[in-house]
Formats: sequence, structure tokens, C-alpha cells
Amino acid sequence: MTFRSLCLTVVGAALATTGACTTTFEGNYADPDKVEIVDDKWNETDARVISEKMIKSCLSKPWLTRWMGESKGKRPFVLVDDFENRTSEHIDTKALFEAVRNELINSGRVRFLDGAMRKKILKEYKYQGSGVVRKDQAKKPGNQFGADFFLVGAISSQVAQQGGYKTVTYQVEMRLTNIETSEIVWTEVEKIKKQFRRSRFGS
Repeated sequence: MTFRSLCLTVVGAALATTGACTTTFEGNYADPDKVEIVDDKWNETDARVISEKMIKSCLSKPWLTRWMGESKGKRPFVLVDDFENRTSEHIDTKALFEAVRNELINSGRVRFLDGAMRKKILKEYKYQGSGVVRKDQAKKPGNQFGADFFLVGAISSQVAQQGGYKTVTYQVEMRLTNIETSEIVWTEVEKIKKQFRRSRFGS
């Protein structure tokens, strides 16, 4: 075998080996509204189901009609305070709260204040009042709305196992508290129960 033939043989073998180790990727878009149970963890479907029930409850209970009657038709301002994760899982509780908040805002019956932006807004007031912004354009403190209610909540879970069966029950609780009186004007508890069966490999 000549030196040229040997080189071609080595290169060919290397290319064949590389080709054999190459992996392919296949993917497709899934329907985000389709109910799917992938594993025994909290997932997007659970969050959607719970948020829909919470929104329906919040808008249909007497607290809203009573408030608007007492305030001469003014819509309440709500401030999201805290959502506690009491499970052993890493759950994006912020996403659940955002889903509820967005639909309540879009209903046109409830208004939300952005508590997370307060420090940044104060900083912006200071900047705009420093003289670098035109006086007729500078924003000043004193015109913000005050919150009427705090929206808080918590998620917890209970796990039961027997044989090859596992049951996970998630409980989500939300409540609205009147800031002026500290009265809880609305509260709701929703549960999701998921059952699984673990099969042995090959069965």
C-alpha cells in the first residue's frame, strides 16, 4: 500500500466514525392549550387549570360588586404581595400569579399596581428632577395610585404512594385583603389530584 492510499484509508475511516456518532434532532410545535401529563410534577397545564378557576371565582364573588357600589363605581387597585411555595418542588409561582393578574386586568374590572417597579420609579423621579430633563416633561411624585387590596397566596402538595401507584394532590390558595381594614374579602382554594402508575421496565 502506498503512502497516498494509506492516508486516504485513514481519512475515510475517520469520516465514517464521525458520521456514525452524529446525532439527529427532530422537533415540532405542541399545542400549549392541550392537556398533557408528562410526569408527576407541577406543570403548565396545572397552572392554567388553576388560574382559570381562580379568575372565575374572583370576578364572580360578592366582594367586587360590593366594593364598586361603595366606591361609586371605581375599580379596585390590587397589589401582588407574595406567593408562597410550600412544596418540595421548584415551582415558578410568579408565572401562576401573572396568569391570574393578566386575565383580571383584561376583564376591565380590576386594576393592578406594579409593586416590583416602585424602587425604580423613585430612582427615575430623582433623575428627572435633577435638571437634566425638560421641566415640562419631568415626572414628579405625588400622582401614583394607592393600592386597595393585597393579593397573596400559597401552593402546597401531598404525596401518597402504595405499590406502583402514586397520587399527588396540589392545593392552591389565594386571597384578597383590604389594606385599609385588613379584612379578607375573597379567598379561594383549588385542588388538582394526579394519579400515576409506575410500570417495571419491559412490562
